[in-house]
Amino acid sequence: MTISQTTKSNRTRRAFTLIELCVVLVLIAVLVTIALPHYGGFLTRGSMRSEARRMAALARYLSSEARRSGLVHQLNFDVGHDEYWVTVNAGKAKPVDATSPLAEPRVLAEGIRFKDVMVLGVGQKSMGVQRVAFYPTGENDEAIVHLTDYDKKLSYSLHIKPYNGRTESFDYYYRGYRKGGG
Repeated sequence: MTISQTTKSNRTRRAFTLIELCVVLVLIAVLVTIALPHYGGFLTRGSMRSEARRMAALARYLSSEARRSGLVHQLNFDVGHDEYWVTVNAGKAKPVDATSPLAEPRVLAEGIRFKDVMVLGVGQKSMGVQRVAFYPTGENDEAIVHLTDYDKKLSYSLHIKPYNGRTESFDYYYRGYRKGGG
C-alpha cells in the first residue's frame, strides 16, 4: 500500500507545532497580565458600591427608627479600624440592644478602608470615631463618607443628606456642595 504525497501533507497540516502553541500561550499570558489589574479595580469598585449601599440602607433605617422610637440614633464610624456600628442616645450614647440586628459592628469588605468621614459642623476625621446622628424630627447630621482601596487609587463617596437619611453616591472623592451654586 502506497501513501500519496498529498495524504502525507494533509496529516501534517492538522497538528499545531510546539512553537505555535508557545506563541499562543505567551500572547494569552500578556493579555491576562494587562487585563488583571483592571479587573481587580473593577471588583474593588464594586465592593465599594456595595458597602456604600449597605451604609445608605442603614442611614434610611436609622432615620425611620429615630422617628418611630423618639430617640436619637447614631451611626458611628471608626475610621482607623474600618468598622461602623449603631448606638441609641437616650441621655447617653449606648449600644443597641444585643438582640437587635444592628448590635454587631460591621467591618468594611476586604480591600476597602475609610479614607475619612466629614460631618457638617463637626469636621473631618481621618482617624478616630466620627458620629452621624439621626433625630426623631426626621433630620440628621449631614455627612460625607469617603471610601478608598488600600493603594488609595480608587475613591467612592457616600453623601448622607440632612433629611430622612437620604443619600447620594459618587464614583470619586466628593467634597460636597460649594457655596454660591457650585
